[in-house]
Amino acid sequence: MRGSRAYQNYLLHRFQIIPLTLLVVSDVIVITRMIDLDSTSLLPSFLVFLFIMLYLFGNRVGDDKRDFDFDAEFYPDRAVQKGAITLNQLERLSQICIVGMAGIAIFFGWYSMLLVGPVILFSWWAKKDFSLPIYFKDKFFFQYNILNMLQMLALQIFVYAAALGSLEISLPIWTHVAFVFALSLQIEVTRKIKVNRSPGNDMYSDRLGMKGALILWGFIGLMCVTLSSILMNMLGVALLWVLVLGGTWTAVMLLGAMAYGISKKESLENLFWAATIGVYIGQNIAIAYA
Repeated sequence: MRGSRAYQNYLLHRFQIIPLTLLVVSDVIVITRMIDLDSTSLLPSFLVFLFIMLYLFGNRVGDDKRDFDFDAEFYPDRAVQKGAITLNQLERLSQICIVGMAGIAIFFGWYSMLLVGPVILFSWWAKKDFSLPIYFKDKFFFQYNILNMLQMLALQIFVYAAALGSLEISLPIWTHVAFVFALSLQIEVTRKIKVNRSPGNDMYSDRLGMKGALILWGFIGLMCVTLSSILMNMLGVALLWVLVLGGTWTAVMLLGAMAYGISKKESLENLFWAATIGVYIGQNIAIAYA
């Protein structure tokens, strides 16, 4: 496939750029307001958004390069395996992401320049499976995925530290860091709950069954609602509104999970996703304008 078309298809189908953009924009709105980022210009906020997107995209590319053989065996219809995009093209995308992140770090000053290297190196190490034995990923499925998700925690800490020029981060900001990490965990679990068993046995629904995976998803969702409620209360939102909003988000999540879990219909997976994304964005917007 020709270069530009290959990249476009990869962005849409493997990176899911549209829903990810919505999620990241909601995160950036909170970050901008939490640290009172330069309100006279949209450039700092845009660069924070761009850094996060480059980091996430670099992770997607790195995962596809690392898992090439596994996907060739179990998911031959994926873009790289079908030849819709080549490994060389993925390597070029990876290099663009690194250069882009380094350039943005320079914009935010020397402190972010010091921190960006370790953040990128940690992500690179994750793509080497943390130098763990080859059997670890399958045998210790849950521990491996938690290790992998620490990249999202590192990303969030970096963004705040780079924008502030310091690691002296306030308690509300640390609470938001924990909240976004929990949201990231929920998104990770959401995308790995399927009605049918996967050929690679690499879904949460494969390991726990659909019911067990949805219970895990719901537990993480309640953790998100708890953290967002605590944060809103810290920021001065009246307890009544905290309870109303928390209850609404919990109800939306419960309805989405029940519809998907009880029906076990693939057609309702989009509704499940809509509930997850809607609650994610709703919580961020409420925090931003608390």
